[in-house]
Amino acid sequence: MTDVTIPEDYLPIVDGLLWKKILKEGSGESPVPQSNVNVHYVGTIFTTGDKFDSSRDRSSPFTFKLGVGQVIKGWDQGVITMKIGELAELVCAPEYGYGASGSPPKIPGNSYLKFEVELLSFQESADSPKAKLELGAKKKDQGNAAFKEGDNATAAQAYRAGADTLKDSRGFTPEQLAAATPLRVALLSNLAAACLKLNDHNEAMEACLEALDIQEDNVKVVYRLAQAYLGLSEFDDAKKTAQRGIEIAPEGDTTFASLLAVIQSKRAAYMKKQKATYSKMFS
Repeated sequence: MTDVTIPEDYLPIVDGLLWKKILKEGSGESPVPQSNVNVHYVGTIFTTGDKFDSSRDRSSPFTFKLGVGQVIKGWDQGVITMKIGELAELVCAPEYGYGASGSPPKIPGNSYLKFEVELLSFQESADSPKAKLELGAKKKDQGNAAFKEGDNATAAQAYRAGADTLKDSRGFTPEQLAAATPLRVALLSNLAAACLKLNDHNEAMEACLEALDIQEDNVKVVYRLAQAYLGLSEFDDAKKTAQRGIEIAPEGDTTFASLLAVIQSKRAAYMKKQKATYSKMFS
């Protein structure tokens, strides 16, 4: 069926495959991929007007997860453009409907379909990029509040949860990724700070290394990594990290030079203690 003419008041969403006409404007935001959407619909064959399905006839709205292939492409691509309360008609070419095979007996092969769809509500999945960003920011605020009160264990738990939430950034838009990246680095940096307070130098080190994989020249994270190495008595790594900090710190900043002096002093004390221990063992 290649000679179907789509009226001009239907605007193309996917050129040559999907069109939309708004019958009643909605309000608020549109759903995002993986949202659970709740709709009423009436489906007809576009060329004949024959009705083949209707949630309204059943008095039962239809719920599905958006963008994961639970429904035809025309719905995934069309409903994502709608707002709550919006009533619209979607016209789907066969490629965005049921294709060459159709859905017998009611939908012949190669049918253009029209759906009158009303978006009643939607709920974002906990795995949606927006939900992840919101949870990451919330965990950062919770961690900051606990850290301020001196509850470092609770702070570390919150920071860790926030950082883990943002670890998987699949499906993020460039704008969402631009927001998620510094937020995750901040969560990992703060996690390291809380762990240093708890003398958990190993986890502090791991958090810093993970953060530096994302932002290799983050001065605050480099400083905390040097502190973590120092706490683990990894003096060579601590020294190298402090020297790296001197290279990237603002001109005139003596923070890393002071830390390097502490590292050298503690290393000397450690070596002296080790030497004394070995002397006793072999005397």
